[in-house]
Amino acid sequence: MSFSILFVDGDKTILKEIERQIFSEEFKTFFAYSAEEALNILFNNNIHILVTEINLPNMDGIDLLKKVKSLYPGIIKLVLSGELNEKLVSRMVELNLAKAFLRKPLKQNGLLTLIRELLEINTKINNEYVKNLIYSSNKLPTLPAIYHEISKLIEDDKSNVEDIVNLINTDQVTAARILRVVNSSFYGIKTGSVKTAIINLGLLSLKSVIITSEIFKIKGHGYVDLLWKHSCLTNIMTICIYKYIYKKPIPDMYYSAGLLHDIGKVVLYQMYQLNYEKIINLKVKNRSISLSSCEKNMFDFTHEELGATLLDNWELPSSIVETALNHHCPEKGTEQHKCILSIVHIADYYSWKHLDDKYLPELKPEAFDLLGVKQEDIEKLLSDIK
Repeated sequence: MSFSILFVDGDKTILKEIERQIFSEEFKTFFAYSAEEALNILFNNNIHILVTEINLPNMDGIDLLKKVKSLYPGIIKLVLSGELNEKLVSRMVELNLAKAFLRKPLKQNGLLTLIRELLEINTKINNEYVKNLIYSSNKLPTLPAIYHEISKLIEDDKSNVEDIVNLINTDQVTAARILRVVNSSFYGIKTGSVKTAIINLGLLSLKSVIITSEIFKIKGHGYVDLLWKHSCLTNIMTICIYKYIYKKPIPDMYYSAGLLHDIGKVVLYQMYQLNYEKIINLKVKNRSISLSSCEKNMFDFTHEELGATLLDNWELPSSIVETALNHHCPEKGTEQHKCILSIVHIADYYSWKHLDDKYLPELKPEAFDLLGVKQEDIEKLLSDIK
């Protein structure tokens, strides 16, 4: 299948440079100098990927991305801009406006490499069999209506934290679940106030907590309870490792990566409990085989693929989706997220080693190489976590 890409930038020099870099490649390319021209091209052509500058004449790139998200939800959206800053990227991630962000000037082959990586990931999370299963199964968890209402408020530039707090306070079940998770040792926040919880969490983590509390709500199943402990501990370790390596707090877009990395396992267990217990027992007895290969043989898909597809469907950031998909293979992730994939990969291993080593996944030494750290230094750091 050939893919078509639309590049939008008011600077003709930039578009000429892009055209030069991908001239001999396998993509059909379109170029626009304004958002209005881009929308016209989108209307008249089957575009798979949109790459846009933020600083455009008349209608800016953010408004263009909002329109494209509404009108053409299947398009992969990227931002290539000289205007990027941490606050702007954070806002676009909250709104789920783009899968990736690149700063100008362009690195040689950097854009092309990223496009190919995103297409590969998009193919995996749009597996027709898995998507049909998600839409047809009555055993899959459904997010409460309040999740979608919160998402709408986050996307509304006129709303604020107070509006979200007031909405949550109308649903005491959701409010209680949020406070229960926030007050757990995992977050280390002690509060009875939904507002305080949201301010400490951030809006992206709020959505993750609602998803987590909904999917982990089944009780009385030892393996699911263990997965909950594992997910929490993995997230704690992820946050600590990130801060140790980069000497700063983990960004909001990564804050719940460890918490949601194994969400596909919980869903598979809910859907196919007896068969999944057989797979788990087989893995425990044969440590040389991977859990994912057992899942693939039994269901024709893996917990990574199912989890990533669900999280993408629920409009979580691409960093969270990628972590669910590639935390066992961080080298397969996009360049922009390989750091968090490697960190979660390491945290996943040591979390299981601490809780129950019979579930240990493979630990890849290249994850430490990707982060530029020594394994013994990370082991010393994690040994201090209680």
